[in-house]
Amino acid sequence: MKFDVLNIGRIIVYITIVFSVLDRYVLPKFHIFDPKRLQEICKESIELYGDESPNYDRKLLFNDLAARLQKEYPKYVTELKWDEWVFNNAGNAMGGMVLLHASVSEYLIIFGTPVGTEGHTGIHMAHDYFTILSGQQTFYYAGDVEKRVFNPGDQNHMVRGDKAQYALNGFALELAQEAVTSTMDYQSFGRTVLITARHMGLNLLQGKL
Repeated sequence: MKFDVLNIGRIIVYITIVFSVLDRYVLPKFHIFDPKRLQEICKESIELYGDESPNYDRKLLFNDLAARLQKEYPKYVTELKWDEWVFNNAGNAMGGMVLLHASVSEYLIIFGTPVGTEGHTGIHMAHDYFTILSGQQTFYYAGDVEKRVFNPGDQNHMVRGDKAQYALNGFALELAQEAVTSTMDYQSFGRTVLITARHMGLNLLQGKL
């Protein structure tokens, strides 16, 4: 048993080292999307078909954006396929998404919902760039006393390791860079367990169940 445990421990250490090296030194070399350029392209499409445009049309907005992205990144962005929209549930927030690019080091999607959603971002182990296309996103970091508001054309950059509460009524172009992994908020989960255990322990000492 000890031998097996030691082997498992070594394997975990080796995997962690390899992952860290890849994540820090290898994967960034394969990034091809420039967040600022993506924001500029989004604004061009928003000007034509966005919320304030006399030609407002979300379908035309997304189609125009996808075409511009294909022109900018011809080898990497696929056409927008309307029959490939899927639901995405994460952190109690639900919306639809369609992939424009997915690789080990990056993904690019259109994500959102016309009925509104709210939830927890989770911890992103990637830099996440959320450019609002239509509607509005509101954001709350623990400790804030006012919400942060992002409107069409604004880009919300979540630094890797960040976590927040958010609400979205609309759609956005989302770019994630670095390794694409789970966004479960292990830190908050761990702190919740520790704090709850402390309270339970103190009350048990007082005979309170």
